[in-house]
Amino acid sequence: MPDPLSEPPRHVWLMGLANTTYGYLYAVPLVTVPQQLAARGVPEPEIANIGAMVMALSLATFALAPVLDTSMSRRKWSVTLGFLATALALAVLLLPTSSALLTPGLAAMALATSLYNAAIGGWLGAALPKSCDETVGTWFGIGNALGFSLGAMCQFWLLTHLPTPLGSLAVAGIGVLTMPILLALPSPSADRKAMRETFGTLARDVAHLARRGPVLRIAGLLAMPCAAFTLTNAFGGLGGDFHASASVVGAANGMGQMVASLLGALAIRLVMTRMPAPLLYLLVGSVGAAFTLLLLPLPHTAPVYVLAVLGECAAQTCAQVVQNAIIFRSIAPEDPLASSQFGLLQSALIVPYAYMQALDGYGYRLAGGVAGSLLMDAGVSLAACAIMAMPVLRWLRNGRLEADLKAHPGLIR
Repeated sequence: MPDPLSEPPRHVWLMGLANTTYGYLYAVPLVTVPQQLAARGVPEPEIANIGAMVMALSLATFALAPVLDTSMSRRKWSVTLGFLATALALAVLLLPTSSALLTPGLAAMALATSLYNAAIGGWLGAALPKSCDETVGTWFGIGNALGFSLGAMCQFWLLTHLPTPLGSLAVAGIGVLTMPILLALPSPSADRKAMRETFGTLARDVAHLARRGPVLRIAGLLAMPCAAFTLTNAFGGLGGDFHASASVVGAANGMGQMVASLLGALAIRLVMTRMPAPLLYLLVGSVGAAFTLLLLPLPHTAPVYVLAVLGECAAQTCAQVVQNAIIFRSIAPEDPLASSQFGLLQSALIVPYAYMQALDGYGYRLAGGVAGSLLMDAGVSLAACAIMAMPVLRWLRNGRLEADLKAHPGLIR
């Protein structure tokens, strides 16, 4: 097999679509279960708090991600975690929505799904040439968005139109359909090195990784709420606020999100060739927040609901594509700690998803309606972009946001 770092491989776009499983499974805690809870009459702030708790508990990804760089190859970890996350999703969907095990089950499923994402992200980041970073980052984001949209479109429908447990089994079955894409991913040489790592050496290397300047700066940028757009995670339960029917909610959060995500990802890929990714990230956050503010004076009708869902979804996908490019560029070729670093940075970007979901719910409760969520989300994002603008410009001038291509942190002894 050719050295995966010597020449750009074919079908990089297909490799990025391995992330479809991640997006599809995350639709369970962020869209499908909220729809079930809303149908049962659970208040929106309570639904938002459950989502925020699930996202917060998935931050344990960084603590567990170093295991992905030892013991087994990333290929085996990816397959194992993909099937584990799907099995946990099935178990959660078989629970009654009033069960005390619902939130812990969603958190465990989200954690396994995030670890799957870290495994394939580290795998691709270490195996592909740096010239592929923008391409794989784009399709990694498209895979996430397409999977999430597919889940939003079909999961609730399957659960409500098929008898128990056939609906839950159908949802889980779709979740593993894209797993064969993993066969298209190259085998990085770092896998063989990682299998020989001892946990003592690994701990020392991870501590070194956590002190690396570029990693810390990127983690700080991603942990700020510049472009989380967490309203997309709440729209499944907000249809009633806009007097939108269940069919409109399903279409907007399903096929509508899928089309908006695809167009947004491909459009931002073209802009990425003309602007540094970190600066573009702040621009996406600012423009998306401005769009959110423009929704405030509009009437709460079904067409405005569709506009809000599509606009917020396109903005979130653009942000995620740029995030992926930033993270992939930060990983050195054949880095034996690639999954650890990917897990750290993914955990950093999950941070604003956790607290912004809670803040959006607080804004809803404070203002007594969805206008409070819109104002809270946009205001916090604009403030974060303004705070990070000068540091990002300074880091870009000094080249302090990219990987050191001359040395691997995992090789320092």
